[in-house]
Amino acid sequence: MKPLSVSVAPVALSVLLFSVSLAQTTLPRQEKLVFENQFVKAYEVTIKPGESLPPHESGNRIIYSLTKYTLRYKWDGRTSEEKRKAGDVHFHPAGRHNEENGGTNTAKFILVERLETPLPPAEGTGIDMAKANPHNTTVLFDRDMAKVFDVTLYPKDAISMHFGLDRLIYSVNAGTLSVTSPDGKKTNMSFKAGGYQWEPAGLHAAENGGKNAVKLVVFSFKK
Repeated sequence: MKPLSVSVAPVALSVLLFSVSLAQTTLPRQEKLVFENQFVKAYEVTIKPGESLPPHESGNRIIYSLTKYTLRYKWDGRTSEEKRKAGDVHFHPAGRHNEENGGTNTAKFILVERLETPLPPAEGTGIDMAKANPHNTTVLFDRDMAKVFDVTLYPKDAISMHFGLDRLIYSVNAGTLSVTSPDGKKTNMSFKAGGYQWEPAGLHAAENGGKNAVKLVVFSFKK
């Protein structure tokens, strides 16, 4: 009788290769994909004290902190410690890295990764949202890739006509805005708490006709 063990090694190798491939495409449990299109991916990341993420590759990304925390980053044989508070925004370049929470607070943040697909040509120009509306719009971050705004619209407050770049909007709370286009057409834009939505570049104005304040974090991409 011939031995039956000849095919075991190839089968075992196939299983191993499948497992490695699966491990490379599966997100760490601390990361949750919350939005994706051809231009960006957005993740909500939660790292408890003492936890760390395995080494992984990421593209150019913007990070918006939801809590106060301290993380230790390792990349290219180097280590740095970053202390963040809620509302901080910072940029990390593309590369292989990992993070470790060496502090006492749970780290929660939104990570928006810019993908390689070029943005469509923007049609039109206009004044910047923060310059047009300094009373309700604050610039949190401004670099060559993107600009991040904090927007708080109280009832009856409005954002005057301005030019918005291609952007990902994170809504801190629920609400509805009346958005006006240059031709005077009005449409309602509804937001849910903790929601994400993509809006293309263009001129528009917005007004809060509801009873509650609407707070948004706008990730506007220049390229």
